[in-house]
This record gives sequence, C-alpha cells and structure tokens, in this order.
Amino acid sequence: MSTSTSERVQGLTFRALITVVFAFLLLPVLIVILTSFTPQNFPAIPQEGVSFKWYTELLADQRLLNALTVSLIVATASAVLSAITGTIAAIGFVRGEFPYKEQISTVMLLPMIISPVITGIALVRYFSTIQLPSGLPALILGHTVLSLPYVFLLVRSELLTYDRDLERASRVLGADPVTTFRHVTGPIISPAILAGAFIAFVVSFGEFTATQFLISPGTSTVPVVIYTMLRTGLTPTINALSVVLIVVMLVLALASRKLSST
Repeated sequence: MSTSTSERVQGLTFRALITVVFAFLLLPVLIVILTSFTPQNFPAIPQEGVSFKWYTELLADQRLLNALTVSLIVATASAVLSAITGTIAAIGFVRGEFPYKEQISTVMLLPMIISPVITGIALVRYFSTIQLPSGLPALILGHTVLSLPYVFLLVRSELLTYDRDLERASRVLGADPVTTFRHVTGPIISPAILAGAFIAFVVSFGEFTATQFLISPGTSTVPVVIYTMLRTGLTPTINALSVVLIVVMLVLALASRKLSST
C-alpha cells in the first residue's frame, strides 16, 4: 500500500471515528428535540405529524416558568460574581507573593473536587451561622462558590502566559494601574473571563445536588423541579423545556464566542 493510500485510509478512519463520537453525543439531544413535538401524552418520536401542544403547556405551567426564571436569575448572578471574584483572585495569586500561595490556591479548587453534597451541607451550616436566609441570596452565593474555581483556573492560566512587558510599557507611557488594566490587561484576558463566566453559568444552571440544601418554597430551580416531577411521571413538557434550554445555551455560547473574538 502506497503512502498516499495509507494516509487516505487513516484520514477516512479518523473522520469516521469523529462522526461516530458526534453522533453518540448528539443523538440524545436530537431525540429530546423530536419528542418535544409529539402529539401523544408521553415522550415519543412523532410518527403522525408534529404538534406544538407541549410548548403551549410549558407556557401555561407556572411552576416550570417560575423555576426557569429562578434558574436564569441565579445562573446569571453567580456567573457575574464568579467572573469578578475569580478574576480578582487569579490576579492576586499570579501577581502577589505570600506564604503558602500554592496550598491556598488548591483550597480554592475544592468546590469542584469534593462532593456537592458536602459543599451543600457546609454552605447550609455557614449560612445559618451568619443568618443568611435560604432562597435567592443563598442560591446565588452557593452557586458562586461552586462555579468560581472554573473562572479562577481559566484566568490564572491566561495570566501565567501573559506578557507583562505590555503592562510595563503602558506604565512607562504614563498610564495608571486602572487605565492599564482597562486598555491592556483586561482586553487580553477578557476571552478567559468570558469563557469562565459561560462555564459558571452552565454549572450553576445544571447544579442539582447542593441546590437541594439551599432552596426555599417558591425558589426551586429547574433541575430540582424536574427531579420532583419524576415522582408523578414526566410529560413531554419537560422535553419542550429542554429544547428551550438548548436554544438558550447555544445562543449564549455563540454570543460568548463572538465577544471573545472581537
């Protein structure tokens, strides 16, 4: 077998493997999308036409809409707080010199290492000590704790490969630290900040285990409501909600990529 033929076979094999992997990952999503248009009262692929019945049911289900609103508020707020806090922490750890810096940075990653059950119990105990009520405040702060390590890791990695001579040149030209960060450092590390914020949003939106310890009546999130509905049986309304969430995530991902490239 010639070299060109061997390379062609390897290329076809590689593309086939990639196709299989993508099909394996996307097939469940495709099934969810298809079953959301079923006219039947249970999730099934429509065979006798499509129906928007379950999207209408979703708009009329106040419980799911409230959970969706709470999840969006909590995910957005925790993503913003994680982006701000994680960026400040990353700058402090990269630029600062203090004892046990590496050990402390490892401690900051514990929320993404240990079980969310342990994190949830610890947060409940701490919030009760400082008399922080359950509900939105506890959910936002708790999800910030869970998602902050992702922002911290991404921004710290960006700063470690960052050419500080650019900052020194800005300072030599007379810019103060705030102006230097706004016009030099900030734009360079902004893709890492945006990527971290997007990951924080996704982590917060899908968080279930620790969230159970932090919710209060009227502030349940989408994963908690779906888990509760399992006791009575799922309807295609959940599939319709899933399609809405898929569209939201795709829009956010595309927006994040667009902002990162500008």
